[in-house]
Amino acid sequence: MADADQKPRRRPCGRPDTREAILACAETLLQQRGFNGFSYQHIASQLGLRTAAIHYHFPAKDDLGVALVRRYRDSFQKWVRKLEFETAAWARLQAYFSTYLTHLETEDGRLCPGGVFGADFGVLCDEMRIEARMLMRETYAWLVLTLEEGRREGSLRFEGDAYDKAVVVGAALQGGLQIARLAGAHRFRQLLAQLEFELTGRKPDSGPLP
Repeated sequence: MADADQKPRRRPCGRPDTREAILACAETLLQQRGFNGFSYQHIASQLGLRTAAIHYHFPAKDDLGVALVRRYRDSFQKWVRKLEFETAAWARLQAYFSTYLTHLETEDGRLCPGGVFGADFGVLCDEMRIEARMLMRETYAWLVLTLEEGRREGSLRFEGDAYDKAVVVGAALQGGLQIARLAGAHRFRQLLAQLEFELTGRKPDSGPLP
């Protein structure tokens, strides 16, 4: 049996799983606090690392930030590929909405990465700004294609240009998460019900107002 007073072993700083653990922890902190709301010390304390181990993988916080945005971009593309064989455009949109519900249903009410990068855009380094813009463009490109396909197949009904509607949907979802932090999760579900009505003509029951 190990000594009860024995300290947990630290991960060797150069291991790939250490890098991944740092990114996963930083992702959570980013969505909770924003990019400027956490430091390497926060990550080190949560993972039982020395800050030097974090600097080994990410010499500066900007390096960590760039890696985070690229991680989000990669995750989004993997998510899109998983939905390639989902036949209905509306079903794909519902899956996209569900990713926002996942953020909302965490105990700390996390924001989506795009919303965080938008709010912190003024303090991001140039490379992070470029990556964040690419994430936004890739997300909106997928939304536009999905909306156009849904209108062609008849599962979606909306007026005007698909890109304009994609901007409305994206802004509503990001803003809705922030409102839900103040007004409660029910407000976000109310927003989803309204989006469904605007996109399909169906008005689901979002429940009584609080």
